[in-house]
Amino acid sequence: MIGIEDFLKIFGNFTITDLVCLILAAYFIVKIYIQVKNFAVKKIKEKDDNKTQLNEALEAIQKFPEYRQKSVEIQQALENEIQELRKAQDDNTRRLMEMEDGIKGRERNKLRDSLLQNYRYYTSKDHNPLQAWTKMESEAFWELFNDYEAINGNGYMHTVVQPAMHELIVIDMEDADGISNLMQHRN
Repeated sequence: MIGIEDFLKIFGNFTITDLVCLILAAYFIVKIYIQVKNFAVKKIKEKDDNKTQLNEALEAIQKFPEYRQKSVEIQQALENEIQELRKAQDDNTRRLMEMEDGIKGRERNKLRDSLLQNYRYYTSKDHNPLQAWTKMESEAFWELFNDYEAINGNGYMHTVVQPAMHELIVIDMEDADGISNLMQHRN
């Protein structure tokens, strides 16, 4: 046993406590190595991530003029569309105003015709010899007249028709004898 004697010469004073200390020292060194390795790997990964983010940011900055140009083009296109919409809206408004003026003109003509018919009937000595009308007829006429004025009716209606109609005698609706007499004299 030559090998055992040599081993005992070298490690003969080595105790179990020394062995445990050696194992613990080896365990501690391995643990420290793993922590240092993990820390180094983490720092390298963070550095790579930062580098990637920095490269992405630089690429975005380099593309800024292109993005800006696209933004200006989109803004200009939207402005053109808004101008076209404004023109269309103005055109529609103008057409609506023309239509409204036409409708008002036609309505004014109808009201004037109706007022003139009433004027001719009530002021005619042949049809209305008493030159009177009922309160209901009077109110109906003056409501039409107000409608006529509301849509800018003027002229002959104010200078001739209105004064003549004010001269007619108004018979109250409760005056049954007066209304009966009026109706007997009308043609």
